[in-house]
Amino acid sequence: MNKSKLPTAGFRSYMSYLAQYKLRATLIGLGFMVANICLAVVPYFIGKLTGALASNPVRGHEAVLLTWLLIGLSVAHSMTWHGTELFYVRFIRPLVFSYENILFRQVIRRPYPYFVDKFTGKISSYITTLSQEFRGFLDDVFYNYISQVVSIVALVAIMISVNWQTGLVFTLGLLAMLLTGRKYARIMSERERHSSDITSTKNGKLIDAIANFANVKSFHKEMVETLAIGREQDKARAADRKSFFWSMVFWTVMSTWVRAAIWPAAIGLNVYLFLHHQIGIAQLATLLSAILLFSSTIWEAVWYVSQFSLRRARVEEAHKYLFGDVNVAQQFRADPDIAVDAPNFASNLQFTHLNFAYPDRPDVPVLRDIDLAIKKGEKIGIVGHSGSGKTTLTKLLLGYYPTEHDQLLLDSVQVDVTRLSRLISYVPQDTSLFHRSIGDNIAYATDREVSQNEIVQAAQRAHADEFIDKLLEGYETLVGERGVKLSAGQRQRIAIARAFLDDKPLLILDEATSALDSESELLVQEALENLWHNKTVIAIAHRLSTLRHMDKIVVMDSGRIVEFGSHSELLHAKGAYAKLWAHQSGGFIEE
Repeated sequence: MNKSKLPTAGFRSYMSYLAQYKLRATLIGLGFMVANICLAVVPYFIGKLTGALASNPVRGHEAVLLTWLLIGLSVAHSMTWHGTELFYVRFIRPLVFSYENILFRQVIRRPYPYFVDKFTGKISSYITTLSQEFRGFLDDVFYNYISQVVSIVALVAIMISVNWQTGLVFTLGLLAMLLTGRKYARIMSERERHSSDITSTKNGKLIDAIANFANVKSFHKEMVETLAIGREQDKARAADRKSFFWSMVFWTVMSTWVRAAIWPAAIGLNVYLFLHHQIGIAQLATLLSAILLFSSTIWEAVWYVSQFSLRRARVEEAHKYLFGDVNVAQQFRADPDIAVDAPNFASNLQFTHLNFAYPDRPDVPVLRDIDLAIKKGEKIGIVGHSGSGKTTLTKLLLGYYPTEHDQLLLDSVQVDVTRLSRLISYVPQDTSLFHRSIGDNIAYATDREVSQNEIVQAAQRAHADEFIDKLLEGYETLVGERGVKLSAGQRQRIAIARAFLDDKPLLILDEATSALDSESELLVQEALENLWHNKTVIAIAHRLSTLRHMDKIVVMDSGRIVEFGSHSELLHAKGAYAKLWAHQSGGFIEE
């Protein structure tokens, strides 16, 4: 892509979203336009008033009318401006919050690999950037851009009314500024885009370090992280310096045009015309008052042009990172929320010739020719050394990655993994909780409204009530970011309580008791067996003793199923499983 040009998907998204509300936006824009016109024509009538007062004899009646007209324009401006402002606050400002909801919705609905490949701190930083820039863009459009367009058009018209030569000077000067400024605005925007990318990366790493403060404290890495963020700050500082330098160049060029060309030419021309009696005092007064207005207007216009270029760079960089070149507002309208229903599960679940490689390494197969049939109500254990493919198989069942056609069958019919995942309750090995109450975290597993009594019952069945009841605020206790206020075993029991509350026919356990002490493990193991008596269970475990009573055990190695059978059958076969069993230490597989 040509580096001098930035993609425009971000601003296309803004405009697509605003297009849904074009009537209200147009009416409010017209209100601000009328208010600005009331001020923009003031220099013209000041010139008229000066002419009436300077005439001999003084045209007193005309002067009084012009005075009242000027007062009326001021009052009309104030009333129109503030009246329109009320409508802006009521009907335009709220759109920012709705747009931020769209951004979050479109990000959170992205597939699992999207988040694996991106920096989560950067994602949140860029969502905030797009929302804040949209708010700033709306404010500038209605409060400033309309004002600048009206003022510049009015000024050129007033200059032409004084004499065509002055109008020509201003018009040519503004065109020259525009043509020259475009070049430097592009460079400035590219530098700002680069600076925005580096700054957001730095912010993401800062968020990552703070979010993982437990690791920082555990390994005494405060100084290491401080130095690392310092290095990122150095990069951000250097990028900001280059961006600001080109901003200075842009302003210097614009200032040169105004102060060294347009002003001297306009003032010198009209003083010459006045001295040679080609214009009168009224015209000169109109010109001087217009130049005073021009002084403010042109600098504001240049300022807003430069800020728009910087905003555009930040918006496009953020939008590209989050959504690529897709117009996210347009995508949102074309991609409505559709409820995904859980399929019926009557008899069996099958994997047929399942092969899988992660998207970032498509040439490295992780699962190879997996054939597995699981009957409804059957309890299946999966074992194998780390890297054998156990967790990847679980991720596919949970819908994190798509499978190819006919590789996953439910009741002998091909099923989409997104629909299949609606049948699953999941207890992960490492439970990460929301910084919300314990009750909210337990209830998070289900889509239906649940009562406090149901939450308590689920906690009791998972033996989580034993520690919850000892907390000062009980089920209303906030667990801290990622559940840091709870121990690993306590978080695991919260996850098991979720599984009790989320009554799904298929239960996946990924080392569900690994974080528990021996006493808690016995209690929870008993609870899990009560839970799964009427469910289909897939349990991954290193501790083979937890799988002895499973109906079948799958042994995996290098992405393949190398053995399949009951505990006793596999021991009798004296194959891979028997070797794992023989080499256990403390109940775990030796790696």
